[in-house]
Amino acid sequence: MADEDNTKVAADADAAGNSSSLVADEFLEDPEKLAANDGIAETERTRVSALDVTNGDVDNGKTAEELLEEDIPWWTRFKQVFWTYLPLGFVAFGGPQAHVAILRDHLVVQRNWLDEEQFTELFAIGQGLPGPTSTQLVVSTALARAGPIGGLTAFFLWNLPGLVVLTVCGVLIATFVDPTNPPWYLVGLAPAAVSLVFKAFYGFGKKLDKLGYILCLISTLIAIMINGSQPKIDPLWSQYIYPSMLACGGIVSYVDSIRGTDKILFGRTFRVPGQPYGTYNSASKGWDAESDLTMRRIGIPIWVGALIWVVWAVVLAVTISMVGRMRRNGETPNVYLEIFGKFSL
Repeated sequence: MADEDNTKVAADADAAGNSSSLVADEFLEDPEKLAANDGIAETERTRVSALDVTNGDVDNGKTAEELLEEDIPWWTRFKQVFWTYLPLGFVAFGGPQAHVAILRDHLVVQRNWLDEEQFTELFAIGQGLPGPTSTQLVVSTALARAGPIGGLTAFFLWNLPGLVVLTVCGVLIATFVDPTNPPWYLVGLAPAAVSLVFKAFYGFGKKLDKLGYILCLISTLIAIMINGSQPKIDPLWSQYIYPSMLACGGIVSYVDSIRGTDKILFGRTFRVPGQPYGTYNSASKGWDAESDLTMRRIGIPIWVGALIWVVWAVVLAVTISMVGRMRRNGETPNVYLEIFGKFSL
């Protein structure tokens, strides 16, 4: 009986193969049928893609580059931002370094909104700019996804739950918890935060090359010297040291990338000795604001962004000046002005 079944299956497979061959020959002989079939397949792919976007399932294992190519409606992208950042405000704890692990997991690994390189670049820029790095990552990623309204929405969804929860916890801890004998469920928060930090930088570390490891180790040593239990460098110098480290890292990476290549200097061609330690992608064709989908999604021209930056810089300068004048006159500065000045620097 089994032999008969196997013979029947083999016959069916052979018939199916012959049928497929005949169909293929028919399309090869008739180009019009082949073109019509391709058109139907393309229509089907478009329909399925539209259904996926409509249902909010825009990932489907696609890369960030493929997602950026899709023309997803703004309202759909705004809902994605809203439902992505709504729960994060309640579960993200452990400080900016732990937040980076959470954001990378949700935005790069799960949703493919960004690729690894883009996320790392935004993280590096946030580290060099004044203000909390994790909040800058939240706003910048949501801004690139759903424009300024999406960025503002993500900002409030990220910060308001923490403000409420921390305020309530602070009142309860001050009232009911003895700081010299904390309960067991509070003792475990610090190790949990450390594990999140390790998860974030382990993910970054897997993408590094030889030069990246060297720069990372140097940066880590300097950070320990500034923020360690017995700092060797005054922490106040961090506002100058960290931007300088970013600039030096960029210069070192550029010099390493041109090793073993021919360069023209003062009209003469010479070869840079050595071979690069790092791994570098080929140069892109350049950036065009008109064709860049991310710029179109942000929805504001570059000059508006520059104007916003200028307004922020003027407000910051005025705030610092007002606080300094109050202190020189022996007055007590407004607490909100002081908070704004400290968080902006």
